[in-house]
Amino acid sequence: MPNIFAQLAVLCWPIVALFLYRKYTALTATFWTIFGAYMFLPLKVSYEFPLIPNIEKENVAVYSALIGCFAIKKIPFKFIPGSFGARALVFIGLTICTFTVLTNLDPVFTGMTLKPGLQPKDLISMTFQTVFTLVPFILGAMLVRNIDEAVSVLRLIVIAGIIYSPFMVIEVMLSPQLHTWIYGFFPRSFNQQVRFDGYRPVVFMGHGLLVAIFTMAVLIATTGLWKAKQKIFLLPNTVYVIYMLAMLVICKSVGAWLLGFLGFIILFVAPISVASTIAFAIAVAVFSYPILSIFNIIPHDSLLDLAAMFGPEKVGSLAFRFEHEEVLLAHGQEKMLFGWGGWGRNRIDGAITDGFWIIRFTQFGLLGYLVSFGIPLLAVKNGQKYIFNSRTKLEKRVALAYCMLIALIMVDQIPNASLKNWVWFIYGAATGLFAASTVRVGNVHPIHLREMKT
Repeated sequence: MPNIFAQLAVLCWPIVALFLYRKYTALTATFWTIFGAYMFLPLKVSYEFPLIPNIEKENVAVYSALIGCFAIKKIPFKFIPGSFGARALVFIGLTICTFTVLTNLDPVFTGMTLKPGLQPKDLISMTFQTVFTLVPFILGAMLVRNIDEAVSVLRLIVIAGIIYSPFMVIEVMLSPQLHTWIYGFFPRSFNQQVRFDGYRPVVFMGHGLLVAIFTMAVLIATTGLWKAKQKIFLLPNTVYVIYMLAMLVICKSVGAWLLGFLGFIILFVAPISVASTIAFAIAVAVFSYPILSIFNIIPHDSLLDLAAMFGPEKVGSLAFRFEHEEVLLAHGQEKMLFGWGGWGRNRIDGAITDGFWIIRFTQFGLLGYLVSFGIPLLAVKNGQKYIFNSRTKLEKRVALAYCMLIALIMVDQIPNASLKNWVWFIYGAATGLFAASTVRVGNVHPIHLREMKT
């Protein structure tokens, strides 16, 4: 059970955000409001209200960021200026709940349980939650308008990783106990955090896999700044790159290892144009995953053979995911366009929904998947154009770091579900940079808009 400190931590986060918005720029304050909540607030502490999203660690950050940006900083609202595609996808995301509810008014039998149909009130609550999911993306697109602000976000990501690293080291040495020591309980299965005859860090994110993908993101941001020759702070950037490589190793997550080391090597050795093409190819492959799965084109046997390099336990884990994914995919195809909605209607009894992609597909169909994976794909595609049109190596390297980071995070949504507020904020930052920081004058070079920071 959560202790009183856990309950107060969630309720007091708006006060922390108030301090941040009083002291820092809107961009910096929003970053720490969203990232700080994810990094340090407890899980499974929630205050429920009718219709509106619950107050818990993810949503309280959104409430706080909205108040901070529009009530304290008085930022003028701009609905993703400069990117028609992103605006269209957000609009689809906000309207799809209506069609999901209207096509799911009847009960559904999911193997052992008869689950009730959706009701009009579900339309309101689902739409509100979708809004809250997309708010970090919209804020990121509003606040990052030029290359300097894009560099600032990458630098803040690195600083966040450095701040978190001592807590990770403590849990690797002593076992994942910080959530229990501070908030009074452990939020997930402890056995899942035991890997390679030791422990992987969980800290306050709820699972070692989430810490690992966060660390991977920090490594890519660090490498991007290093290659762009943008100083992080105090020590040479090479020190931080080596340090974050070590932090990724202690996360003991094979998937994050593969993604992190792949991204690092590509950023380190590949020419910028080649690296951006690889990032786009990865994003396209992930975006195509549901269709490839429906037509049984995914090479499951080859992936299992690859997993065998890391031991029989990894093969069993991956085979388990594929088996349950197949069951859920068949269920999702019955409501291909708009999905089954919430309240567990998208789940077959006994099946495990690990990957975000299958959760999204079964809940909101192909259109819901289009929103969640089309937004990052569009960002990577626009990033390629930005790189092609940029005049300086700084712009190319920073854009490449965003493209690679987004593509690798997309890959993680196939086996896992790590699409949290901080990821949406990064998607938004990239979208804002690529859509609004350059304008065309005929077919000449882009002109950079240096907007005054709030």
